[in-house]
Amino acid sequence: MTSRRRLESKRCDAGFSLSELLTVIALMALMILFAGPAFSEAFKAYKVRSVANEMTLDLRALRYNAVANRITATMTLNNQSHATAPNQYTFVNSKGTPVTVRLQSGVNLETASAATVSFNNNGSTGVAGNLSVVVSMPINDARGDRYTLTVTPSGTVSSAYSTYVP
Repeated sequence: MTSRRRLESKRCDAGFSLSELLTVIALMALMILFAGPAFSEAFKAYKVRSVANEMTLDLRALRYNAVANRITATMTLNNQSHATAPNQYTFVNSKGTPVTVRLQSGVNLETASAATVSFNNNGSTGVAGNLSVVVSMPINDARGDRYTLTVTPSGTVSSAYSTYVP
């Protein structure tokens, strides 16, 4: 009989009280309330950084293909104000297949100096000055992220980060 009482008392002690459950739910709600916008902003910043990194890699690969195959390789840029196909770029990859890359939702392509970027068979651009392409996205009401991709006349591709007020 004694062991049966111990077993019954253990059953009653197991579990959580209503006040403990409400406390945990309230703490979770506070965490979601304050962390939710931060996660949203971090995701937007990741999206624009991801697009800038992908575009930088595509430009470098295009240059490499131009030199390796001894051809002129061109990337066509459709900025955000392009009427038919905004915020995308196209090029022909190393296999000769046309590739069209549409930017992620909310990310804007701003062509600062050129609607096309071409690399000659020696890897240079054949123009006197730098070519610039800007990828941007508003993160919140007070901050936007901007990546400026620069192609030098010798064909070097670099990326620079900055912020702006949308």
